[in-house]
Amino acid sequence: MATIRKRQLKNGESAYTIQVKFKDKGSGKTILETTTWRPDGSLTAKQAERAAQNYADEFERQIRATVSGSTATSDTPNITFKEYAAQWLEKIKRDCSLSYYVNAGKSIQLANEYIGGYKLRELTPVIIQNFYDKLDAMKKRTSKVFPKPDFRSVLEQHGYNYMKLRYEVNIQCCSLANAFAGKAVSKTWSGDLAERIGIPFDKLFDEHIVEEPYAYETIHKIKRTIRAILSLAKKSRLVTDNYASADYINFPKRPPHKIECMTDEDAKRFYKFLSDYPNIRYKTAMLLFLLTGFRRGEVAGLEWSDIDFGKGEITVNRSVTTVTGFGIVEKEPKTETSKRTIAVPEVLIETLKEYKKWQQKRREELGDYMQENDFLFTQENGERLYPSTFTGWLNKMLREANIDHYSLHSLRHTNITLQIAAGVPLTTVSARAGHARTSTTSDVYAYALKSTDRLAAERIANVFESAEPPAEAPRQAEPDEPLFEDEQAVMEEFKRMKAEMKRLGSETMTEYREYLDFIESRKAKKKDFEM
Repeated sequence: MATIRKRQLKNGESAYTIQVKFKDKGSGKTILETTTWRPDGSLTAKQAERAAQNYADEFERQIRATVSGSTATSDTPNITFKEYAAQWLEKIKRDCSLSYYVNAGKSIQLANEYIGGYKLRELTPVIIQNFYDKLDAMKKRTSKVFPKPDFRSVLEQHGYNYMKLRYEVNIQCCSLANAFAGKAVSKTWSGDLAERIGIPFDKLFDEHIVEEPYAYETIHKIKRTIRAILSLAKKSRLVTDNYASADYINFPKRPPHKIECMTDEDAKRFYKFLSDYPNIRYKTAMLLFLLTGFRRGEVAGLEWSDIDFGKGEITVNRSVTTVTGFGIVEKEPKTETSKRTIAVPEVLIETLKEYKKWQQKRREELGDYMQENDFLFTQENGERLYPSTFTGWLNKMLREANIDHYSLHSLRHTNITLQIAAGVPLTTVSARAGHARTSTTSDVYAYALKSTDRLAAERIANVFESAEPPAEAPRQAEPDEPLFEDEQAVMEEFKRMKAEMKRLGSETMTEYREYLDFIESRKAKKKDFEM
């Protein structure tokens, strides 16, 4: 039972020191927790004593609830969200991927600015809802830099053109091409260019600061992190319920998002363009994206041991991502079903063989500079390729092919959409895509399924519309009954007719009869003319 001691504060007010002490049977540890409760000034002495007793009983109940057998800890209901979130994050560091740990840490850092000081037991649906409303209203300030209308002429006045900037000053080609095309470039790149060629920034570029809302997924990830933290707190009996769940919180409806994929015409043009592309690295990478539907990290994580040239199959065993502060990190694929083996077209297998020979020759040329490993795609020194590098390759190739801009992930969408349009069963499409559930495929690619639904309706209609009444069965001849009076003569005549049809190029009996009728009419006209 809790011990209650009343004491007088310097300001003349009363306070109650409440102490809970008991021995945990499971671990044998002595649990000792103390808190202070101050009564409302409007309470009488007796009312204050009763309120202190009620508070002490609840405090003891909560303390006992935190003790779980032999693993009893001194966690207390007085622990703040910030303190508990730090403990939760350490658990995530041990159990989950590094990228999830880093992203969760960023979410907690933002949450601590609003609810970090609250004790877990003080959090209510109203407090969390207010925090979520602030998240939804948040906007980010983005710098958009565009080249000035006279960008080219200013460069020419200083003796620069595209070729000189690209090959003599060694300016990054993708951003340089965007600048010459009048498209937006990054603040870092534009500032670096101005500094390197000695032209003031404001003579080359215009910078616009715009405020725009965060993407739905960005805010939703923060909310998921809060929900996960309080879910564990509930399991640990530090809170009675998870007030960050949908049972208590209003979540905004996910905005409709139409996936981006190539049109049939662009997909065919791009495939044809890849067939003759001279750079075997670029060609192999883009064919992998287009013909397998792999994610960017999955392609970056491929190794030669993952490719079975004999069976024509590729296995996804890992994924590669870039984590801020840690560089390139290898991790497990997105879901358990993302570990998969799929069959691939022969053209891809042959391209991979050609690429492997090129890579081996390249290793021989570079010698010790290129480290030995089994990676499919590498940097010049043999280290893993940054997944973002593929985006630069794609942008370059799309410009050369004169095809509108598409993101790297749109190649995955294109692959999946084309499978659905071709009538591949949804379970097969889902398995090849590495989706955890078939419903994921049907939800994301609902628009493509609608087109196959129309195709199915048309095919069903064709089945019934083309149906003809069964023909009357021919009378079966008796074993000794001849089909014709002179069967042998008729057969010989039929063979001569078939030979004549072949000579004339007639494909059907109707066409041959029309020819005979035409000859007869010609003969009749000639006879009339002679008469």
